[in-house]
Amino acid sequence: MPTYRFYQLDVFTNRPLAGNPLAVLPDAAGLEPNEMQALAREMNLSETSFVFPSDKATQRLRFFTPTAEVPLPGHPTVGTWWLLAALGRLDLPQDGVTRVTQETEAGIVPVDIQMAGGAPTQVVMAQPLPEFGEYVADTGPLARALGGGPDLIPDGPAPQVISTGIPQLMIPTCSLEVLKALPSGGGGAELAGLLRKLGTDCAMCYSLETESAGATVHCRMFAPGLGVPEDPATGSASGALGSYLVWHGVVAPHDGTASIVVEQGIEIDRPSQIHVEITSGMGGEITEVRVGGEAVIIIEGEVQL
Repeated sequence: MPTYRFYQLDVFTNRPLAGNPLAVLPDAAGLEPNEMQALAREMNLSETSFVFPSDKATQRLRFFTPTAEVPLPGHPTVGTWWLLAALGRLDLPQDGVTRVTQETEAGIVPVDIQMAGGAPTQVVMAQPLPEFGEYVADTGPLARALGGGPDLIPDGPAPQVISTGIPQLMIPTCSLEVLKALPSGGGGAELAGLLRKLGTDCAMCYSLETESAGATVHCRMFAPGLGVPEDPATGSASGALGSYLVWHGVVAPHDGTASIVVEQGIEIDRPSQIHVEITSGMGGEITEVRVGGEAVIIIEGEVQL
């Protein structure tokens, strides 16, 4: 009977039972795609990561939600490399930053691991450069689908689909108060249907008012069409949001780089912090998107198949 070790981590937090939970199988060689999908369904978390050897990169990673494979999510990337570093699976110095690479369905992606005293302290992933998609000019139906009223979405900048690996809709809100009042999952099927018409499943809502002094934006991410009413920490959407904020002049770079701290998950008692860096060229074009944070290991066990 084949057995596979698994670990569960909380990602984008430094304390247990916060952040975004993730299951990782660090020795997944031999598993078929249908088995990985079934295991992700069994784990019943937003994502499960599977680690394989690679002849193109440091490791090959595949990521599954309970219903589908995804090419390059954020918190599974950060959490998986945090685990590999913590388990001593990588050739890393006691202190300093080391770059590794991961082979994914989205290509080869660099990841930086910061170590101190032989333990990981931060993992930072590079994301693909942003692709700017469709604007939502008529925000009334979107506000209703989110479960809000006419005071939910300001006049500008307009909501826009942006991808740094996964297309997601960036949605400004008029205040922290109206953002916090939205129901988890928005209007459910109504929101899922509207998002799919825009070519996405994810709604990243934000306010420039925050609860913690060190945060730049307060966010809530709804993906009811993926079976995720509200995600506690979304690395992929945070990279896209950082790109959106810089592109529209909401956050200005200093010396070519904008540093953004995203607070998320507070409404569902899973507080998270995601660190985003957006680098711009002389002409204002975005040249690099980096997303990082911390993680903690909270569960380990064995799967028998």
